[in-house]
Amino acid sequence: MTAFEIADKERRRISGELHDRVGPTLAAAGLNLHVIQERLLAGGDPELLQLIAESQALLSQAVTGIREMLDELRPARLEYAGLEAALADFERQYRRRTGIATRFEIALWTSGEIPGRLDSASEVLLFRVIQEALANCARHAKARHVDVELRCNLGIIELRIKDDGVGFIPEAIAAGENPPGLGLLEMRERTEAVGGSFSLSSSPGRGTQIFITIPCVRAHEALSAPQTP
Repeated sequence: MTAFEIADKERRRISGELHDRVGPTLAAAGLNLHVIQERLLAGGDPELLQLIAESQALLSQAVTGIREMLDELRPARLEYAGLEAALADFERQYRRRTGIATRFEIALWTSGEIPGRLDSASEVLLFRVIQEALANCARHAKARHVDVELRCNLGIIELRIKDDGVGFIPEAIAAGENPPGLGLLEMRERTEAVGGSFSLSSSPGRGTQIFITIPCVRAHEALSAPQTP
C-alpha cells in the first residue's frame, strides 16, 4: 500500500468517526433546543428565546460545516457515482463557499463511447489534485476565476487547472518557502506514483497553471460468467 493509499484510508477512517460520533450528538443537541424552545414559547423570557434561536443557528452552521468536511474527506459521490458527478458537486459547493467563478470542462469519453468510469485510483488522484489546487486558489492566490479542463486524449488523461490569481515564484515553492509548497509537492508525487507527469508554471501577477497527465485506465466491467445448462 502506497503512502497516498494510506492517507486516503485514514481520511475514510476520520470521516467515519465524525459521522458516527459527532453527527448524532449534534442532532440530539438540536432536538433538545427545539423542545426547550417549544416549552418556553408560552409566556417565556424573550431574551432566553432569542438566545435559543441563536444557539440553533450556530448549531445549524456547525452541522453544515461538518457535512462539508465529511464531503472533502470522503466524497460519497466520488465513491458511488464517479468522478464527473463528484466534481459537479464540488464545483457548486466551491463557488458557493468561496465566491470564485469557475469553469469546469470535462470530456473523458468520445462521442462513440458509452460513458462509464475510470479506475478507482485515477478517480481519487484527479479529484484530490483538483481539490488541493482549488483550495490553494482560495487560500493563497486571490483568484477571481479558475478554469479546470479534464479530457482523455489518445489514451492519456490531461488535466489543466489555470487561475488568474497573484501567482508566485515556483522556485520558492520548491524550496518550501511559501505556504502552498507541501500541497503542490504532494500533487507531483501522487501523479508520478502512477506513471504520470506534473508541470507547474507561474509568475507574480500572472496567475498559475498546473498541467498533469496520467495513463487513461478505464474501470474493468464485471462480466457475467456464462451459464452452463
